Amino acid sequence: MGAKAKSHHHYNGGNGGGCGGSESSSSNSPSPPPSPRRNSSSLVSHHRRKLRSKPMSVVAGFLVLRRFLRLLVVLPVLYVSGLVMCVGVGPFCSLVGHTPHPGSVYRSHEMFQLLWPHIQADNSTPIELSSVWRYRRKLKEQKPCPHSTAGPQSDNAAPSGYLIVEVNGGLNQQRSAICNAVALAGVLNAILVIPRFEFNSVWRDQSTFSDIYDEEHFTATLEGYVRVVKELPEALLERYDHNISNIPNIRVEAWAPVRYYTGEVYPVLQSQGVVRIAPFANRLSMSVPPPIQHLRCLSNYEALQFSSSISNLAKKLVERMTEKSSRSGGKYVSIHLRFEEDMVAFSCCLYDGGEAEKAEMNLVRQRGWGNKFKSKGGVTLPGLNRINGKCPLTPLEVGMMLRGMGFDNTTSIYLASGKIYWAEKHLAPLLKMFPYLHTKESLATPDELAPFKGYSSRLAALDYTVCLFSEVFVTTQGGNFPHFLMGHRRFIHGGHSKTIVPDKRKLVVLLQDMGISWTDFRLEMQTMLRESDRKGMIIPRVKKFTRKSSVYTYPLPECRCLQRHNNTQIVPSTLSSLMTKLHSGPIFVWSSPVCLRGNARTPIPSYLAVMYLNRIAIALRHCGRIQAFNHGKAFHSQLIKLGIMADVFLSNNLISMYAETPRLINDAQKLFDEMPQRNIVTWTTMVSAYTKCGRGGEGLRMYRDMVEWGLERPNGFMYSAVLKACGAVGKVGLGREVHKRVCGEGLEFDTVLMNAVLDMYVKCGRLGEAKRVFDGMLERNWMSWNVMISGCCKAGLMEEAVGLLRRMKEPNAASWNSVIAGFVSNGSRLALEFVRLMHREGFLLDCYTFPCALKTCGSLASGEQIHCNVVKTGFESDSFALSALVDMYANFNELNAAVKLFDQYSRCSGSINLALWNSMLSGCVINKHNRAALDLVSKVHCSGARMDCYTYSGALKACINLLNLRLGRQVHGLVVTAGYELDYVVGSILTDLYAKVGNIKDALGLFHRLPVKDTVAWSGLIIGCAKIGLSWLAFQLFRDMVYLGVVVDHFVISYVLKVCSSLTSLGSGKQVHAFCVKSGYASEGVVVTSLIDMYSKCGDIDNGLAMFDSLADRDTVCWTGIIVGCGQNGRADEAIRLFNMMTESGLKPNKVTYLGVLSACRHAGFVEKARTIFSSMEKEHGLEPRVQHYYCMIDILGQAGCFEEALDFISKLPFEPDQIIWRSLLGACGTHKNTELVNIVADHLIASSPEDPSTYVTLSNVYAELGMWIDLSKIRTAVRQVGAKTEGKSWIEISV
Repeated sequence: MGAKAKSHHHYNGGNGGGCGGSESSSSNSPSPPPSPRRNSSSLVSHHRRKLRSKPMSVVAGFLVLRRFLRLLVVLPVLYVSGLVMCVGVGPFCSLVGHTPHPGSVYRSHEMFQLLWPHIQADNSTPIELSSVWRYRRKLKEQKPCPHSTAGPQSDNAAPSGYLIVEVNGGLNQQRSAICNAVALAGVLNAILVIPRFEFNSVWRDQSTFSDIYDEEHFTATLEGYVRVVKELPEALLERYDHNISNIPNIRVEAWAPVRYYTGEVYPVLQSQGVVRIAPFANRLSMSVPPPIQHLRCLSNYEALQFSSSISNLAKKLVERMTEKSSRSGGKYVSIHLRFEEDMVAFSCCLYDGGEAEKAEMNLVRQRGWGNKFKSKGGVTLPGLNRINGKCPLTPLEVGMMLRGMGFDNTTSIYLASGKIYWAEKHLAPLLKMFPYLHTKESLATPDELAPFKGYSSRLAALDYTVCLFSEVFVTTQGGNFPHFLMGHRRFIHGGHSKTIVPDKRKLVVLLQDMGISWTDFRLEMQTMLRESDRKGMIIPRVKKFTRKSSVYTYPLPECRCLQRHNNTQIVPSTLSSLMTKLHSGPIFVWSSPVCLRGNARTPIPSYLAVMYLNRIAIALRHCGRIQAFNHGKAFHSQLIKLGIMADVFLSNNLISMYAETPRLINDAQKLFDEMPQRNIVTWTTMVSAYTKCGRGGEGLRMYRDMVEWGLERPNGFMYSAVLKACGAVGKVGLGREVHKRVCGEGLEFDTVLMNAVLDMYVKCGRLGEAKRVFDGMLERNWMSWNVMISGCCKAGLMEEAVGLLRRMKEPNAASWNSVIAGFVSNGSRLALEFVRLMHREGFLLDCYTFPCALKTCGSLASGEQIHCNVVKTGFESDSFALSALVDMYANFNELNAAVKLFDQYSRCSGSINLALWNSMLSGCVINKHNRAALDLVSKVHCSGARMDCYTYSGALKACINLLNLRLGRQVHGLVVTAGYELDYVVGSILTDLYAKVGNIKDALGLFHRLPVKDTVAWSGLIIGCAKIGLSWLAFQLFRDMVYLGVVVDHFVISYVLKVCSSLTSLGSGKQVHAFCVKSGYASEGVVVTSLIDMYSKCGDIDNGLAMFDSLADRDTVCWTGIIVGCGQNGRADEAIRLFNMMTESGLKPNKVTYLGVLSACRHAGFVEKARTIFSSMEKEHGLEPRVQHYYCMIDILGQAGCFEEALDFISKLPFEPDQIIWRSLLGACGTHKNTELVNIVADHLIASSPEDPSTYVTLSNVYAELGMWIDLSKIRTAVRQVGAKTEGKSWIEISV
C-alpha cells in the first residue's frame, strides 16, 4: 500500500498545459491559459535566433533549412507519442491499449459505493473539533509597527496629487487591489480617491465600494496615514469635463517595484496633480519597505470592514451556525467548494456525466470564453489536469476526505459555494456523509438574502465571514478567496491558518485505487490532516524588502503588530482595537493631548488625538447600526472610567448610538441631562431621536426650550429635524414658524431643507401651502417632485398627481410607484394602466409596484399574469410581493394556490416571515377556513416569533367566525401579554368578538378603555346589542357615534334601521333616514332595503312604496322587502301585483319572496292565488319549499275552511307536523265551529308538546268557544298539573 501511495511523487505528468489554470495562481479570474508548449517550438526559435544573429552563406542557409524541415516532420510524432505515454487517456488509448495512469480517471463515485458500507460501520472515535489543530510553534517576540512612512503623515507634508484606481474581479481580487492602492498612495504621498469597481462580465456584479465596505470606517481608519476622499475636487473635474475616463491612464506592468512608481509615476503625479491606473490588480510588488507593507496590513485587517448590510447578516449567519453546532460546543467546519459550472468548464476535467457532460461543458466554455479554448494548436488534457491537481474536487470527494480524517456524521458543515454543478446529483453523497450541512440559503431567510441576489461579491462576503469564524476551514481549489481567508485566519489565530489544504495529487490516486481498504484510506487522510496542521503554521522568512510570498496569505511577521486576540465574535474591529488601547494605554486626555505612562507625561500630536476620537466615534455609531448595544454600553463605561466624557463630540455620538432604538431613548435623555456642555449637534440629535421613536411632541418641546432660552442658534439640520417632527405630530403652526425662520435666514436655497418643508405641509394635510412652496422653489430635485406627487395622491387629487409626473424631466421608479399607490388607495382601476405605462417607459417593476398591481387586478387571469412577471423579474422571494400574491389568490377564492405558494417559500425559510404568514392567515379567514387560520397562529406562537397587530386581528376574526368565546379569551390573553389590548385595531376587533358572542358587559368594558375608538369598534358594539335585543342601547350608541363625529358607514346605518324596525319607532327611523340623505348613503342598496323594511314594520307602508318607486335599479332583496311589507300592512293585492311585476321583469324570486307573498295571501284569504303561487315555486323557479311555506299554506286552507284539503296536505308533508301546524288548524276549527275535527287536532297537539302550558291554554279557549265544557274541565285539570303560563308584557312608544 505504501508503494501505491507514494508512486505519484515520481510522476510529473507534463508541464501542466492544457485547459486548466494553475492551482497556485494568485487570481481566480477564469481566463484560459495558452496552449501547451512543444519541444519543437524551442528549437525553431533557437534556429531563428541563429539566423537573425549570424550572417551565413546561401549554402549554410540551405543546410539549416533542411535540418529545420526534418525537425518539423519528426518532432510532432515524438510529441504525440509522449502524450500517449504520459497521459494514457483519450483517443490514443484504444489504439495502443495503454492502461490509464493512476489518478487520471474520475472513479470516485464507484469508490464511494464500494466503501460506503465500511464508512457506515466505522466505529472508531471521531475527531473532536477542539483538538484538530495540535501543532504549536513559538513565535518571535512581537515588534512594534513601523512609524516612518506608514505612520501618521506630518501636518506640513503637502500631498503630491490624487490617485485614481479602477479595480475588477471578485471580492478578494478587489480587496487585494484596494490594499495595494492604499500602499501605493503611501509611496507617492498621494490622496487616494475611493476605488472604482469596474463592471466585470464574468462576475456581473455592479456593486460600488460602499455597497461592500464601510466607506466611512475605511476613510477614518486610514486618517493620518493616507488621506481618502470620495471624489476629485471640482477644479480637477472641470479640467477633464467631469469625466474621469478623460484622465490619461497609466499602464503599469504586473508586480511593479516601488522604484518604478517613484521614478516613472511620481513625476507625472506632480505635474498633472492626478494619475489614473486602470486596471489596478497585482500592480505593486510584494517586496516593499516595512512601512508600506504596514499600510497593506492596516488596510486589510483594520480599514476594510464590510458594510452594515453585509456585516449584520453575516453576524446572524455565524450565530445561527454556532447554534446549530451545539453538539460540538458551537464549533463547525467550513468548506470552500468550487465545483461550480464555470469552474468545471474552465478546468476541462471529465467526471461521470459522459457525453452529455462533455457537450454541456463545451457550450459553457463557448458561451463564457468564446473560442479561446479552440485556439490553434491547443490540446485539452483532462487526465493530465486531474493528475496535476487542477480539477475541482467534487462534494463526494470532499466528504470522503473529511470522513477519512475522522470527522463523523454529527459534524456541522457550512458549505461556501456558488451554484453547484448538477447540485441534486453531486450533493446527495455529501449529505449522506454529513447530514448537518448548511449553506447561506438554508441559514438565512429569502427576505434576508433578497438584497444580495445577483451580487456575487456581496454573497462572497457572507461566505467569507462565516468561513473566517469556523474552527476548521477546507479549501478545495486555488484562488483569491482561500488565499485571503487563510491569511486572515492566520492573523486572528496567532499564526495558524487552521485550514485543511488537501494534497489533490495524492487524493486522486487514492480515489482511483479500487483495491484500497477503508482503514488504509483513513490512515492516508489522517496523514494529510497532520500535514495541513504543520503547514498551517508556516511563516515565511522575510529579509529586508525581499518577500516572495503574498502578505495577504502569510501576514506574519509584518502584520503581527496589528494582531488582536479577543476577536471571537463579530464586533466592530475599531471597537475591539480601541478597547485594547484604552485598557493598556496610552491614555489620551482630550482637553490637553498628553500620553500618560506611569507618572510620566509625554505630549502627543493633536492630529493623533483627533484620529483616535474619530475612531471611537465610528465604533459607537457602528454599535448603533448593528444593534450591538451591550458593546456600546461597555464602551461607554470605559470612557467614563477614563474621565473623557466631558468631550461633546464623544457624548453626541453616544446619544446617537442610544437613539438607534426606542427602548434606549431614556438613556439618551439621561446622558443629555448630564452633559456639562452641549452644542447644536446635541440638540439636533435628541430632536431626531424623539421623532424616530414616535415621540415627536417631546422633540418639539426640546426645540422650543433651546430657542426660548437662547441656548443654541438653530441651523439647517435642526430645522430639518423639527419639520419632520411637526409632520409626524401634525403641528402645522410650529411648522409655519420654522418655515418663516428658514426664509428669514436665507436658507430657502437649500433644496434638501425645502423638501423637508414640503413634506411637513403634506403630512399636515396643507396641500395648498405645499403647492405654494413647491412653485416658489428655485431648484427642485426628484425628492421635491415625489413629495408633491405623494401629497396629491393622499388627497385624492389623482389628475394633479399625474400632471406632476408628466411635468418631471426625469421621473424615477419612486415617482411612478407613488402615482400607482395613489390609484390603489382611491380604488381606481387606472393603477394597472399606469403599471403598464411604467413598464413601457423602461422602468423595472419592483417590490413596491407589484403589490399595488396585485391589489387592483380585477380578475384571477390578470393576477396570474402579474404573478408571471413577478417570477420573471426575480421578486418571487420578496416579502412584499409574496404577501401580495397570497392575498390576491385568497381574495379570488383560490386558497389552494395561495397555500401552495405559501408552503413553497415558508419551508425554504429558516424563520417565520411574519408578513407572509399574516397574508396566509387573512386568506384563511376570508375563505372561512377558520381552524386552519388558528393553526397558523399557533405555529407562529410556538416558533417564538413576535406576533403583531395583524396576526392578532386575524386570530380574533377566526374566533368571531366560529363564535368561539373560549378560543377568543385565549387569544385575548396573548394580546394582553403582547401589549396590544388597547391598540385601536386589535381592541376594536376584541370588542366586536365579545359583542357578537353576546357578552355585552365585557364588550362595553373594553370599548370604554380604548383610547381610540374607530368605526369597527362602534359598529361591532351596535350590531352586538341589536342581535341580543338591546335595541335602545344600540340606538343610543349610534347617537353618541354621530355626536362624536365618528365616520358612520352604510352597514352601521342598515343595522340601526333594523333596530328602529324592532322598536317600531317611526320617529327614530325617520331621523336615521334624514342622516342617510345628508351622508350620501340614501342610494346604497343595503340602506334602501333597510329603509323599506323599517317603514313597513313601523306601519308607514306608503313611505316604503315611495322609497321603492324612487329606485332606478332594484334587486331581488329590494323586491322582497316591499312585497313582505305590503303583506304585513294588509296590502295583499299590492303584494301580489308587485310579485307578478318582479317575475315579469326577469328577476328570480327567492324563498323569502315566496314566503312574503304567501303571507299576504294568508292575511287576505286568497286561497286560489296561494295555491297557484305555491305550485309555481318548485315548477317554475326550482325552489324547494321550506317549513314556513307549508305553515302558510296549511293556515290559508284552515282559515278558508278547507279542512279535508288541509289534512291531505299535512299527510303529504316531507316532515312530521309540529305544534305550529296543529295550532293553526286548531284555531281554524274554532273559527269554523268544527267540533268533529277539534279533538283529533287536540290529540296531535298534546302529543307534540305535552309540557307546554300554552298548548293547554289554546285548547281551553277553543273548547270554551265551541261550548265543549266537559273537555274544557279536563284541560283545566291538566293545566294545573303542568303549571300556569307566566303573564305577558307589552310596551308602547310615547311621543312627548
